[in-house]
Amino acid sequence: MRKIIKLFLCFTLSFMMINSAEAKTIDHFHGEVDSSVTVEEDVNGSVALAGSDTEMKGKANGVSFLIGNKVIFNGESEYIALAGNSIIVKGTVTNDAFIAGNIITVEKDANLQRDVVIAGADIEIHGNVGRNISIYGSNVSFVGAKIEGNVNIHATSVKADEETVISGNLSYPEDASVSISKGVVKGKTTKTDAMQSDENGFVTTMMGKFWSFLSLMLVFAVLSLVASKLFVRVQENYDKFDFNKGLETFTKGLVFMILVPIIIFVLFLMSIGIPLALILLALYFIIMYLSTIFTGYLIGYKLWQKFFNNDINMLVVGIFGIAILFILNLIPGINFIVSMLSMFIGIGIIYDTLLKKMGSNE
Repeated sequence: MRKIIKLFLCFTLSFMMINSAEAKTIDHFHGEVDSSVTVEEDVNGSVALAGSDTEMKGKANGVSFLIGNKVIFNGESEYIALAGNSIIVKGTVTNDAFIAGNIITVEKDANLQRDVVIAGADIEIHGNVGRNISIYGSNVSFVGAKIEGNVNIHATSVKADEETVISGNLSYPEDASVSISKGVVKGKTTKTDAMQSDENGFVTTMMGKFWSFLSLMLVFAVLSLVASKLFVRVQENYDKFDFNKGLETFTKGLVFMILVPIIIFVLFLMSIGIPLALILLALYFIIMYLSTIFTGYLIGYKLWQKFFNNDINMLVVGIFGIAILFILNLIPGINFIVSMLSMFIGIGIIYDTLLKKMGSNE
């Protein structure tokens, strides 16, 4: 009887060990788009998740990009880029973190081991930051937080309780409402120039960009359903893409931007040409708006093509690329350059994939 029990125990233990050894690991880039997306597996690569509710619980050896109405990061990643209405961070980030949203909470269990940039309306920090943190928002609160580096804040309200420790320097606007317990800041405290009014301030600009981004995503989703061949042509036309090809595409967009307004102006001078001028003007602004979508799709496609050798998911590719442009457009100093480049290149792509095709006899 004892032998039978021993055999049963050995069999059970070995079965459990086999199950644990077979824990799923994804050995490539992983992307999902759905109303609700949760990833619990470890990913040997980067992750891109988009949906109303998105959550990352596993470990990613790369960048974890999450976007949605409610975003929860409860895993581990080298880098994170989170965008959403409500964002909760609980996990570990071994390198840098970028977070943009409306209500942002960095929980006590969160361990952000290097630099952090946060942009939002209401921001609450409970966890650890291993180096410097820059915050752009309206209301910023530190509750038991541990910041190893400097803290640079652009906000109207700043609070820090007595359990918070800022090992470096602290800076905030001179007109901000400040409530910081004594002994919290170990370095120097400096006041910067006053914040702009809320009407024209950073938060309003940030939220405007965020809603513009969501609008672009919606337009892209519709286009990918009703005119998917356009994006297939982008893949075909730009399967091989180098500096010369990029310069050619940029030049086409630049020429279009300069030449079309001249044609419209000439048509407006002739009474018979006014209806055509109005049509061209409307098309001109539509193409300018769509240019960001096509540039974003090209960026997403080339990154997918370079790093992930699997089937193309058109929706994930587009969302990933457009999101990268959105993040780049939030960085002061380069956002104007990024906007201009994406517009010119996008118009060049539209010319190659749509206008050139319409003008041919094929």
